[in-house]
Amino acid sequence: MNQLRITGGYLKGRKIATLDGSVARYTSSKVREAAFNLIGDVKGKRVLDLYAGSGSFSIEAISRGAKEATCVESSGEMAGLLRNNAALLSINKYCQVLCMDVRYAIPFLYGKRSGFDIIFMDPPYEKGYIEETMRLLKAHAVYSRNATILLEYSKREALDPLCREWCTDVATRKYGDTVITILEPAIAT
Repeated sequence: MNQLRITGGYLKGRKIATLDGSVARYTSSKVREAAFNLIGDVKGKRVLDLYAGSGSFSIEAISRGAKEATCVESSGEMAGLLRNNAALLSINKYCQVLCMDVRYAIPFLYGKRSGFDIIFMDPPYEKGYIEETMRLLKAHAVYSRNATILLEYSKREALDPLCREWCTDVATRKYGDTVITILEPAIAT
């Protein structure tokens, strides 16, 4: 197994296990740290981690003071790894893992009246998932007032105009092939 290092908070320096091979693309420590510098203080916030993979973003958020995280990962193997990472770090009571497709998870969470302060989305690059997921988020407002949506995507992808229709673009930064954009959604009426 490979490992990622947590870059901040009370778990700083601890490691997160990842799967070997090309099963997934993991957010680098540099990009994760930059993302948290952009979004600022996460203390007491509720996090929704879509396409969660190893859970590095959620684990990092909890380490930095987030109240709780809900991780959505469709791969049973990755969801099991995420649960194991959370248990090994003794944060499993703050980290819920939903092993299901994002297309079903967002309406499911909407039905439970979930309201998240930070939504992190890191889908597989160049597959069109950002547009589809943003449409789901617009239709099912699982975000709270003053929420932040953090997107991680390839520099070869363009954000769909839908993102601009109901979200304010707060910041965009490039790190090699990776782009991070922070959006603030309009509250649905």
